[in-house]
Amino acid sequence: MLNNITKSLLGLGLTVAVFGTAQAYPVGAQLEITGSSVVGSYGHTLNVSGWTLSNLASSSLDIVGFDFTIGDTTRHFDNEDSVYPTSGNYTVTRNSGSTDRVDNISLSFNGFNRTESYLFSVDIDSDAVYDQWDTFNTVLFNNGSAPNSVFSVTFSNGGVLSMILPESPVAVIDGNKSTYKFTLTGNVPLPGTLLLLAAGMVGFRTRLLTTSA
Repeated sequence: MLNNITKSLLGLGLTVAVFGTAQAYPVGAQLEITGSSVVGSYGHTLNVSGWTLSNLASSSLDIVGFDFTIGDTTRHFDNEDSVYPTSGNYTVTRNSGSTDRVDNISLSFNGFNRTESYLFSVDIDSDAVYDQWDTFNTVLFNNGSAPNSVFSVTFSNGGVLSMILPESPVAVIDGNKSTYKFTLTGNVPLPGTLLLLAAGMVGFRTRLLTTSA
């Protein structure tokens, strides 16, 4: 016959097992960056590229945040010439500060559901020469000894996925247009899962104190 301590340990084991099988939701996001080597072609140049962020989550989790670093800090994002629309389901907060020259893009969203996409455009310029024409694919990656850009996506339960852009990604070529696709996949904690584990631990401690009294 099992004693009380053994039963408590089994109960804790069951709690941990439930935690282990139910602790995460599969989520995903994809960032596409598109530019053309011909000015005016396709609507975006290599300097002012078009970006598409998509919510690939198989769960009901919304995307609530997007962050992207410049990588090569001798360049910057020109917030005056970059366009982050505020229409539709999205409430977008642009980079803080009074300057239009920033080294990171930080956007927040409200109602960015799975299967939806958000389109915007980003201008990249040199710090040394105002409005110098710089191509995104030699600034964000393929940039020599400079660090590559990092982007991260935050989901509505607080989970975050992030990646460093690869050094030599392969573009999808369509005429003069080049599109680079970066996909994040992973798992983020389920809301309330940590509370479930905490409750199991409290119950286990209480049971031990009772049996040892």
